[in-house]
Amino acid sequence: MLKLYRYTSLFIIVVILGVQWGFYKPYTSQFPNFIDKSYTTHIHGALWMTWLALLVIQPLLIYKGRADLHRTIGKVSYVLGPVLILFLYLAGRESYWKIMNGRSEQEALKFLVLDSRGLFSFTLFWSLAMLNRKRPAAHMRYMIATGILAIGPGFGRGLLYNFGIDFGIVFSILDLINLLLVSCLLGYDLYKKQNYKPWLVVWFAFLVGGILWQMRYNAGWQAFAKFYASVFY
Repeated sequence: MLKLYRYTSLFIIVVILGVQWGFYKPYTSQFPNFIDKSYTTHIHGALWMTWLALLVIQPLLIYKGRADLHRTIGKVSYVLGPVLILFLYLAGRESYWKIMNGRSEQEALKFLVLDSRGLFSFTLFWSLAMLNRKRPAAHMRYMIATGILAIGPGFGRGLLYNFGIDFGIVFSILDLINLLLVSCLLGYDLYKKQNYKPWLVVWFAFLVGGILWQMRYNAGWQAFAKFYASVFY
């Protein structure tokens, strides 16, 4: 069981490397003279990196037998989680209006799929992780799921900026990879007769997000997204 905590930290380190790769050209390489980047963008990025760092440190503390320090540092997530949720919303709103002003409403509503599913998925996984804080196995799985959410934005941009792959294709591929990854984790828990329900919840969340991405030009989604934007943006 302890090995799983070490593997979790290693996995999140890989995710962090993917995020740094993906955001190097459009963001990090511009330091300190960022082009068209707002305070919301900077804070949003800093919060995400802090969260991912927490996902590396916390499992290692359990692995090293420092459960007391794990619980102490874990209290940060009660504040960091909601603040990150707030900035996921603010970053999504900023992105929507930037696209609306520079491109078209249809494109803005299309990209709303990515922003809204990221916001609601993170909120769901974080909430379930906190509700299951006294159930270590479930808590760990939902926390890992929040880290998996960073694969799309990170590796997606890496593929876009370094290989010029079509945006729609990139995120369709990454959706499938995320579903495959969670399917393997779900299958492992079923095989080991462990609590598989957390990964089942995560799998359905990624499935719904993937379906919505495929429906991004659908009239039904465009109508709903327009309503959502009119209310919340």
